Amino acid sequence: MTNNERRTVQDDLNKGFFEKLKKSKSDYLLLDFYPDVLRGPLWLEGGEILSLSYIMEQTGILNDLPIKRLLDHSDNEAFFQEWTTYADKFIEKLLTIMPAEKIILNKGGFTTKYYDKNGAIQEYKIKMRIERNNYFWERLNNYFLAKVPTAQVIDFSKKPYIGDFYYPFGHSFSHFESGYYKDFMREMIYITEREKRKLTDQ
Repeated sequence: MTNNERRTVQDDLNKGFFEKLKKSKSDYLLLDFYPDVLRGPLWLEGGEILSLSYIMEQTGILNDLPIKRLLDHSDNEAFFQEWTTYADKFIEKLLTIMPAEKIILNKGGFTTKYYDKNGAIQEYKIKMRIERNNYFWERLNNYFLAKVPTAQVIDFSKKPYIGDFYYPFGHSFSHFESGYYKDFMREMIYITEREKRKLTDQ
């Protein structure tokens, strides 16, 4: 594992997210449900819950764990019903640390198209699966916003950004052309500046 991968796994094992968030005194929390759409949790024999991350799979750590149960996406309806019970607990705890207005939900999604090596637009062969995942992602977003309606939102679902074969960290339906990330940063700046103006006007 790289040092970054090791830290990611260690953070998951330590379960210190809320404590670290509280100590950080962060102005904002950027949240999205990308991992929830593609991955799932697993339960160990002792009752501990871990994230079934790509790192856990690719490094072979799973072979050394006493896994009792895995919640996967073979039945998205069952996944959603169980996910909501944990989401409710997460939201309840989160709102004791961060005001709803300081939470930014990235209403993310996957692209069905990309620029190939020659700059021509191509469509992913797994388009139907990608669209299914996007529908599920939107369902998670809607549930969260129903519970936290005053959260800030970044929504690029209507913008024409697509994938890029030359994306620095690998070509994927979850990686976009560079303009997406520049636009995303502008949107983040806009939200934070808007909130500053609100405080000044009060």
